[in-house]
Amino acid sequence: MEQIIGNLEKAKLKLDEAFFYLDEIEELIQEDELSEEAGSKVTQATERLTTELSALSRRVSELQDILSALEDQGKASRESVAESEPHGGTD
Repeated sequence: MEQIIGNLEKAKLKLDEAFFYLDEIEELIQEDELSEEAGSKVTQATERLTTELSALSRRVSELQDILSALEDQGKASRESVAESEPHGGTD
């Protein structure tokens, strides 16, 4: 559970960073004329945004793997308990 929470916090941080870079790109694009410097900044911000979104995608994939493993573990545990209980009776 701690690993899931840690990954969620990291994913949220990456998403926050991605939105920051997206805001930066939008501000630069809204300028009347993009100078060479502004164009370079847009390119750099786009590259950072792509990096952040890629990192976020990896975190989401890790979370999916963890949740899938937890589901499998839960199913196996329930099956084990069901097999060990006597059939048709109460304690």
